[in-house]
Amino acid sequence: MNTEIITVLSTGEGRDAALELTERTGAYCGLDAKATLRLRLLSEELIELIRSMGKDIRGDFWLETNDNNIEIHLKTLMDMDLQTKKELLSVSTSGKNEAAKGIIGKIREMIASATLPDDPETGAMAKQALGLMALGSQMGSYYGGVYSWSLSSYAASIENAYGSDINANDAKDELEKSIVANLADEIKVNIVESDVEVIIFKSFK
Repeated sequence: MNTEIITVLSTGEGRDAALELTERTGAYCGLDAKATLRLRLLSEELIELIRSMGKDIRGDFWLETNDNNIEIHLKTLMDMDLQTKKELLSVSTSGKNEAAKGIIGKIREMIASATLPDDPETGAMAKQALGLMALGSQMGSYYGGVYSWSLSSYAASIENAYGSDINANDAKDELEKSIVANLADEIKVNIVESDVEVIIFKSFK
């Protein structure tokens, strides 16, 4: 079953309706209160992706169910330019992006980087900003084309680099502490130029 589509905005409109839809979907699937809460938490994390984009981003939010296998979808058009990108960054004196904390924050930063226009200045910025998150990419380029990322590929790459890369060690620790990484079975990000879709997969047995 595919649910209705709820429009959510980076300014917060639509969030309550999306969460109500999530709870109705949980009831439709016969989930108990604990499982429905987990589903709601995953929806909250996904909606959080567009909350801090710094401009009026609109997203389509819906759920798809097959028995107790549930997918949470968020699809948006991300017209990113260099100025907007800079507005998203909180730069410390070390030059590091302090805003991209947690898996959802880093996915948001990855999307912002991957949707930058294809030119030398923004291309260099995109590659640098992606950093270890690029380990989860499955195909395509860092910017200006097709880009695909999955949590499972990212986690496997981090595991392989663990012990030999201090950044990978920190990334693994972050994954272990992440609510969404622990609750979700999988997260996939698909980007085609400015079209972005993020899907969270969860099976309730």
